[in-house]
Amino acid sequence: MTVSPQDTLPLSRPIRVESITLRPVAVEIVPEPGDFAAIATFLGVTSVEALKASYSLSRNGDRLKLEGMIKVSLHQNCVVTLDSFPVELNVPVKLDFAPEAEIAAMASPSEDDEIDIEVLLNEEEPPEPIVDGVLDLGLVTLEFLALSLDPYPRKPGVEFSEPAPETPAESPFAALLQLKRSE
Repeated sequence: MTVSPQDTLPLSRPIRVESITLRPVAVEIVPEPGDFAAIATFLGVTSVEALKASYSLSRNGDRLKLEGMIKVSLHQNCVVTLDSFPVELNVPVKLDFAPEAEIAAMASPSEDDEIDIEVLLNEEEPPEPIVDGVLDLGLVTLEFLALSLDPYPRKPGVEFSEPAPETPAESPFAALLQLKRSE
């Protein structure tokens, strides 16, 4: 999810990288109840009743490690009945961050290097960029919540059943077929 600077986020909690120490720093994000409507609109859900993100940030040189948990209570609309129903989510978060220049250097091969594309399974994700020495933990929270939502939510116990097939209208040629068979 790419958010441009002119977009206003309903949850923004910037934190300067230099304020993070080698020892883990605990950060908690709890939006104001007045922000829940904007967060619900951003996520495309009916409503958000409670949201709390608890993170631990640690620094190793210019790199950062973020680990934590997001807990949210919200309502989504069922895709079958269109009724609103409650959803409780506990979303684990684990990310590494590195300066933009370091990520660009890893991504761009030198002129002497051959370009090989290799897909490695079970390999760790590349680090996320640190933009201008700031991490927006609100953006991280919103991204992880958006990714964890069921795109086709169903109210518990609701099954989708296809309607019974209609009997097709009788073809105009059916009468001719009956005449041919009777001869």
